[in-house]
Amino acid sequence: MMTIVGILIWHSIPVSVVATGSDSASSIGGSKMKTDQALTEDAADGENQSPERQLLRQLPQRCPATMYDVGYQYALLDWYESVTAADGDLQIDPEHMMAMTPNAKRGLFGEPDSLIAVSVDLRDPENPRLDADDPVSIETMGADLRYRIGHSYPSNKTSSMTDYSITTHKNADVHHLAGLRDDAWGTNNIRDRFTGWAAGEAAQRVLEDETIEDRWVLEALVEIGENDAEMDRLSKAFIDVAGGDEEKEYEALITVRIRLPDADHERYPGEIPVLNEVMFEQKAERLANISVDDGTGDGVGFISDASGTVTGGSPGLFGAYGKKQREHFPNLSPSGTESWRSRPLSIDTALAIATADSVLDDFYRAMGQSRRLYVLPYLASAPEQLTEADITWFFETVFSPLREAEGQDFETTVEGLYQKAEEAAATPTADRPFAGADQTQETDAWESVRFATVFVVTGNPDRIFFETLDADLYRPRELQTAHNRVTVNSPFGDGGVFDAVASAGGSLLNPESIHRQILFGTYFVRTTEPTRTSREASETPKAGDIDDVRLQRLRRFLTGEQISPDQLIKEYVHKLVQDQNKRFDENSQQVAFPIFSLLEQYAQLRALTDIGALESITTTTATSLFTTHMSTEPTAETDPEPESRTEQLNQFIDQHDVLKNSPERQAIFLLGGLVGRLSSYQKNKNVSSTLVRRYPIDYLTKQSIKEVTKEVLQMNSAYIQADNRTMRMNGRYIDRLPELMLQSDPKSWAFTENELQWLYSLGIAYGIADTSDYDEESDDETEE
Repeated sequence: MMTIVGILIWHSIPVSVVATGSDSASSIGGSKMKTDQALTEDAADGENQSPERQLLRQLPQRCPATMYDVGYQYALLDWYESVTAADGDLQIDPEHMMAMTPNAKRGLFGEPDSLIAVSVDLRDPENPRLDADDPVSIETMGADLRYRIGHSYPSNKTSSMTDYSITTHKNADVHHLAGLRDDAWGTNNIRDRFTGWAAGEAAQRVLEDETIEDRWVLEALVEIGENDAEMDRLSKAFIDVAGGDEEKEYEALITVRIRLPDADHERYPGEIPVLNEVMFEQKAERLANISVDDGTGDGVGFISDASGTVTGGSPGLFGAYGKKQREHFPNLSPSGTESWRSRPLSIDTALAIATADSVLDDFYRAMGQSRRLYVLPYLASAPEQLTEADITWFFETVFSPLREAEGQDFETTVEGLYQKAEEAAATPTADRPFAGADQTQETDAWESVRFATVFVVTGNPDRIFFETLDADLYRPRELQTAHNRVTVNSPFGDGGVFDAVASAGGSLLNPESIHRQILFGTYFVRTTEPTRTSREASETPKAGDIDDVRLQRLRRFLTGEQISPDQLIKEYVHKLVQDQNKRFDENSQQVAFPIFSLLEQYAQLRALTDIGALESITTTTATSLFTTHMSTEPTAETDPEPESRTEQLNQFIDQHDVLKNSPERQAIFLLGGLVGRLSSYQKNKNVSSTLVRRYPIDYLTKQSIKEVTKEVLQMNSAYIQADNRTMRMNGRYIDRLPELMLQSDPKSWAFTENELQWLYSLGIAYGIADTSDYDEESDDETEE
């Protein structure tokens, strides 16, 4: 029989005050293992401890160091929520509660006919029986019962797996639920709660353990199951309650309610310790051998730092180290017998971690294609540094509001929590609201709050793209501030060349709160398109695709790493090409160029550069687009309001070191500007074949650029002659373009073709927007 540490000692003293698996611990970060004296003191006063004190005692006695610590903390907070909501009426050991999955079937909460309850009368232990009048009822499953029914649902359940608890879930017809189906799949019904679960191997092991109290309750359930007359009466009663229609289907939780001697009301399985012991035993055994050979061994707990039996089979925290993911196991062992060496967890810790998954499902934002971003604020201080007031404050201020938020409210709540944490970090401790107050009454523990984030692609098993224990509080807000600063200054501000266009553009072109878009990834999705094959280009990337680089970029940003500018520009160009192709098909009245997409990219690029979020690329032959600042901050003294479009163009170039200090890039930009100007002119003249159609973004290469320049200059001259103009047209572009373009051979340019095409696009956007009403100089056109 498998040895399970920590199961048999919970009956005479409360679980919450004994340090096994999860809270005995020690050693990481300099904390000390609890002494025997401390354990004795815990046991002595355990029954008088507040829920807050019990939670602190259950936590590993060190600072959280892994996602498993966060999951364990969330399992405890869920227990705390239930205990406090029950106002002291919920008497369930924490270890038992954390082996339950109270939210696994929360979709049934409040639904009619969602609970099938069998009533058992044990007031006379010598004559166990079903209730004489109403042996079974069909009711509404209330959320307040979620712990009392003691449900424990297998993670990633398959059709061949059954629930660990006597409470089980089933979606079937009345004939099946009544236990009248006689084939091998006729499981999970009202009869096999007695004939199967109560008489199973795990129950027998519990019955053999003389240290466990109230084993007679389990024996009584077995005796009822052996009474064929009672079982037949139960089946008939259920069919009658269901209206006599054996084909009618129910999706419900099936449970038992037991009236014990001298009790004034029935109790659910979660409130009966011996039934919880069987559930615990079944779940612990499953952790050792589900899908593989025995995955346990003797070791030191990864979380607890306590020696004993450990398992590597916890499917919790999204199955990151579940047995089906063999690549995490030593020597890629297909048997899984060595799985415990990778992430050894004591049995009770593993059970709690497995339970945490159902709790964490209240803390994610869906991102499409089976992808989820979890935001998990947690207390990062060691328990000895926290007070009971801190636990209450965190639960009421952080945990509960976020757990209860849904949809847009979830994003709003996350943003608000980030903001409060930032404000608290910026406020000296002495100026905090509760500084100097009695800490047993009030607290403001923001300094202990950290934000873990996990990006998961769901499946069987789930796949984790990235996880971090400390997503930088300031990074999304810092980028938002930088981005909005860009969009109110030149060239977007009043009178700027992009002012009018930006005012009519999308959300990234107008100052607002984009913190959520940054945190949840849409900030990059709006501006980029993964570069995929022609066949894939029209398809949405599948969950977990290796080329889902936008998610990789989100990971790098949230975890504080720098972003690759080469890949960013590559996806910028791909996005622009895709958007331009769509415009070619639309035949709209506007120039067939995605100017809003380009300007959003431009603002984003400047903002990312401002906060140092891009990797620096150094070259020996030329200055990369990203080795110098994308722009210099304009001021009224250095950049007075321009009086002409020529002066405005010069100012734009001077504000961008990448254009000012690179003749080649300046030539590309001016070529794009001239194409944009002429395309606008052609559109006004109802010319269908505009230059942006003849020379789209991806047409321009190092090989074609000189030929394109020649043809565009010729087109400009042709329009001057056709209009009988006496003044030069677009002189501010054509005066310097030929000389700059001829300074070097484009084949020798050191920058990439993606950079060339993006700067060309920036020039086109500038040329299209270059229509401000300035007093014209003699070498400027007089007509728009």
